[in-house]
Amino acid sequence: MKPFILCLSILIISSCSNESSSYFPVDKIKSWNYTVKILPEVDESIIYKKTNESLGKKTIKDNDVDHEVFPILKENGTLLYYQISDNGIYRNGIKFVKDIGVKFEKKKRMVIPANLKVGEGWEVESKTYLILKRYPYYDYRATTNFKLNYKIVSLNEDIKTPSGKFKNCLKLEGTGKTSFIGDSEIGSIEIDIFSEEWYAKGVGLVKTVRTEKTDTELFGTTKMVQLLDNYKKK
Repeated sequence: MKPFILCLSILIISSCSNESSSYFPVDKIKSWNYTVKILPEVDESIIYKKTNESLGKKTIKDNDVDHEVFPILKENGTLLYYQISDNGIYRNGIKFVKDIGVKFEKKKRMVIPANLKVGEGWEVESKTYLILKRYPYYDYRATTNFKLNYKIVSLNEDIKTPSGKFKNCLKLEGTGKTSFIGDSEIGSIEIDIFSEEWYAKGVGLVKTVRTEKTDTELFGTTKMVQLLDNYKKK
């Protein structure tokens, strides 16, 4: 390969990676504060606050291999580990409070691809977590694994949040389908999942809307709306 072509190829790859990481700037933002609203169809709404704190670049080992990662600390003590690569932004590990070490993902979970093109798609592993039925003596939450199919649908969305208005946001949509056993009388219950995420350049995730819809009135449909309250730069 000629030197000029090689340099041009490196420049293109680098610029793509830099552009995707600008929508998820874990190396430049210190913390993000959100308001989350859970809006069930069959039970009372829930509103709470959450904070994600970036801990900066770290190096951790997996099978004697060093990994450069960017941990994000959640309000419940869980650590999520992200990796910036030429292919995009990935989540490649997680550590719960009770864990001794990091649990590396068998398959890294893509957050934002380097190819920021409308129609670009990818698949990730996910779990349902919104469907909840409160009984007199216990709560039943439907938690089941499924494949969530993401795609880029826009690069110029304008979003208004308590933190302000953000222009030209990256919008992702995710769709999936799964089922669970409600009880012996109802049998199998289908769930359709629809997720929308908006990312602003230089800030990160500013809004999320996720809907989990069942095919029975007993569990109904539950929606989650998450909005950015404020953020702090490093």
